[in-house]
Amino acid sequence: MVKSLENTSQDKNKIKKIFFLAGEHSGDLQGSIVIRHLKKIMPDIEITGVGGKLMKEAGMTCIHSSDEMAVIGIIEVIKNFKCLKHIKSDIQNWLSANRPDMVVLIDYPDFNKLIATYAKSIGLHVLYYITPQVWAWRSGRVKDFVQVIDEAVVFFPFEVDIWSKAGTTVNWFGHPLVGKAVPSASKEEIREKFGVTGEQVIGILPGSRTQEIDYILPEILTAADIILKKYPKTEFLLPLASTIEESHVRSYLNLHPNLKVKIIRDKAYDVMEASDVCIVTSGTATLETAIIGTPMVVVYRTNWITSILTKYFIESEYIALPNVIANKRIVPELIRENFKANNIAYAAIEILEDKKVQARIREELKKVKESLGEPGAGERVAEHIANRLKELEKK
Repeated sequence: MVKSLENTSQDKNKIKKIFFLAGEHSGDLQGSIVIRHLKKIMPDIEITGVGGKLMKEAGMTCIHSSDEMAVIGIIEVIKNFKCLKHIKSDIQNWLSANRPDMVVLIDYPDFNKLIATYAKSIGLHVLYYITPQVWAWRSGRVKDFVQVIDEAVVFFPFEVDIWSKAGTTVNWFGHPLVGKAVPSASKEEIREKFGVTGEQVIGILPGSRTQEIDYILPEILTAADIILKKYPKTEFLLPLASTIEESHVRSYLNLHPNLKVKIIRDKAYDVMEASDVCIVTSGTATLETAIIGTPMVVVYRTNWITSILTKYFIESEYIALPNVIANKRIVPELIRENFKANNIAYAAIEILEDKKVQARIREELKKVKESLGEPGAGERVAEHIANRLKELEKK
């Protein structure tokens, strides 16, 4: 009996282990916010997983980097199949050997579903953070996901009903970018810091993955040339993600010698604030731009096979997150056959030339921001995880 009491005491004092998995840059950012706060709540917690520079800096031990997994499109996944299979095997071996108290999966749905299935099969608690966008395409996936997870934490309030009806425990704590997507100073101060003197300033955000740069940046730069012909004093700001080498971007810029483009490393929010309009690759950056309140043109292109297939699978009327949240077209979207330099340039010029259009977009983006909840969502997610770990300990 004494031995049993000792074992119980040891179990209660056992250091908690948690495994995080983020397969791309946006997930790395969100994961880092949660991890940083979780470390403050539970200083002794051991956090291991797959992520990028930000999650590592926040205190996670990486067994693989998310840079190895940042591929887009069906063709690219096939090309990287061996690498992804190796990472999957390593994760499964780690989970089996270490049996963490919780597995937290962030976005990256197809791969994370495989890990969720395995984790669930060996009795681990699976929390899915930033759930798959079942409201946008392949809505039937929600039924499959709820079979292999224990709970979901969603980004947007309208997702609560979707996941709850599907049969899983779901929580929404607000969007973690509210209070985080904040420029360092005023528009005028940032422009002065960047040395910007142009009459018009346009931000170019071509994505955080090399493949996105290759598919999207050349067309944006051609559009920039068109804009420059109409407005010769235009300057362009290009914030460079930590995942992209400057030399890779320079190889494209060198083909457009007339463009005045300043590459700004790791200052995306300042670029958004300093710009009159931004040309933004669809994804998290569109929501960050919306929170800051800058008018934008949203663009996207991938390889032709993926583009054709997604055309028939996407169920949402919109792809730009501000438009999805508002359920109406606030900002222009140029994808697939509409992703052309002339269209991009025209959309940006229309915003630049019309103060009423600018005001309308800013007002609508303000409403989008207000719908995302109060600042501190990432911290609240961390508190939820800490509380859930305590509940699991009692079972």
